[in-house]
Amino acid sequence: MKGKMLRATKLGVCGDPILGAEGWPVHVTSKGFVSVEYAAEVDDGEEIDQKDANGDSLVYEPARRRIKLYNVTVTAGRVDPELYTLFTGMPVVLDEDGNATGLRITSKVNLDSAVALELWSGTALKKCAAGAVQRPRFGYFLLPQIIDGQIGDFTIENGAASFTLTGKAIENPGWGTGPYDVYLRSTGVEALESPMGDFDLLHLDWTQLPPPAPTCGLTPRPPDGTVAADATDATDMTAEYTATYVPVGPPPPPYTVDWGDGAQTIGPAEAEKVSHEYATPGTYLITVTDTTTGASRFKSFVAPAV
Repeated sequence: MKGKMLRATKLGVCGDPILGAEGWPVHVTSKGFVSVEYAAEVDDGEEIDQKDANGDSLVYEPARRRIKLYNVTVTAGRVDPELYTLFTGMPVVLDEDGNATGLRITSKVNLDSAVALELWSGTALKKCAAGAVQRPRFGYFLLPQIIDGQIGDFTIENGAASFTLTGKAIENPGWGTGPYDVYLRSTGVEALESPMGDFDLLHLDWTQLPPPAPTCGLTPRPPDGTVAADATDATDMTAEYTATYVPVGPPPPPYTVDWGDGAQTIGPAEAEKVSHEYATPGTYLITVTDTTTGASRFKSFVAPAV
């Protein structure tokens, strides 16, 4: 399985996603990694085997194993200061323009910083229903909380440099269903169907929703809006996008609405609308993309609308 994308989201002390400017989760979306290793740390339990004075079995209880946590190692091929500081809690170094250019590693014990780590991989599964919009499937892996993030050893030499990030993945009910949509179902884009529980360490599944697009540094809030059936179309085959948030920039608004059938429209101004009529029924993935930063958000429309 080839790794496609990872997303690291900053968590608070209770394991809840930290929200930054405009209520957008503080996170990094990157494809600059070489590998992610998940190594289970197992508690083998304790066997009780008590014999009587004659040597016969008196009490026997077999040891019961359980996974305590996952030791996670991310090998990164690109230096991404924001990803490293989210993972480790180490302070980022800024240049005179406020851009992240490096990281300062300290001896302080990191007790407050934690991240959730999502990863998308490629998969060979291709089971498409007849007549449906054909889409690839992706593997989806979620670790709801990684603590004790550290940067591993590295070597400067005549060769490709890589850095390792290590941490301990533990349970985190504070993640709930998460702040993002990660599935594309027949009813549209959705978050996790059930929240991460008190003992859930790892969620792995496949999804037809593509991974988010990579961005430089912290992922900015993408343009946003609502999608509904155009009330003027009696066939319910026309989707109407109403902008609720537009990134700051010179006019026209610097974003696009990809309707999922090959058509694309320049995004409207805030509170304005654009519409698109579909030729055939189906569940369509709509991608709203900031053309300046690359940040994107997925929407969906079921044609005909019901």
